[in-house]
Amino acid sequence: MGLMILADAGGSVVLLALLLAALGLTYWETREREFDRAHTTWWMLLVVLIHVIGYVALRVWLFSRDRQAT
Repeated sequence: MGLMILADAGGSVVLLALLLAALGLTYWETREREFDRAHTTWWMLLVVLIHVIGYVALRVWLFSRDRQAT
């Protein structure tokens, strides 16, 4: 939502739909990885603030974490 406000796109239905989709995917991913409530909330707030960039950051972080684990 933060980037949407900065870009003056607060009324864009498409961007709002993308934000909701990114939030849903973030919640799904963090619950699947069994993150605790605090980490899930942190990632959800990051996605709300910086939209799709936040979701991409989550995916990159998870990829690097999985790669280090193997």
